[in-house]
Order: sequence, then structure tokens, then C-alpha cells
Amino acid sequence: MQTQPRIPALPNKSLFAMNRWFYKMHLAGLLYHPDDPAETIINLANSQPTFTPEECVELNHAVDLMFDHHGDKVYDVCLHCLHKAMGNKPEYSEA
Repeated sequence: MQTQPRIPALPNKSLFAMNRWFYKMHLAGLLYHPDDPAETIINLANSQPTFTPEECVELNHAVDLMFDHHGDKVYDVCLHCLHKAMGNKPEYSEA
């Protein structure tokens, strides 16, 4: 039986792919600030790492690629997903 990976694939370098990636991370309950290395993300309920070492490599690589191709736009997209997770509906005139 094959298990579904928790970390979504980043299929390409497009802005759409980045938006979709952050949205999937949000849906999975795994959204975190892109400046934080994945290995520093801790589950507050049990004080254990949120991600496996293999997931950390995948996450750090994906975030690095997004910054390489989109620069600070990464923050805008992540913040948009964070607002969705919190139920906020700010006006996004530039995002």
C-alpha cells in the first residue's frame, strides 16, 4: 500500500505553481513562514519536529527555488494563504 506524501510537489517555476503549493500546504495544516528552515518547525502539542528529515530536504529545496524565481513575492503568496487559514479576508490589490 502506497502512502500519499504530505509535502506537495512543486511542479514548475510558475507563479500559479507557487500559489498552488502554498494552498496545498495550508490545506494539509503544514503552512509555515518561508524564512524558517523546515527542520526548526516544531509541533507545539508534543514538542516533536513537524517534518521528517526527508521532508525537510524537500521543503527547503522547494522554498529556495521559489525565492530564486519569485523573490519577495513568496511572502505575499504565503501571507495570502495564512490569511485564508485564519479566516481573514483582507483586500489584495497587488497579490
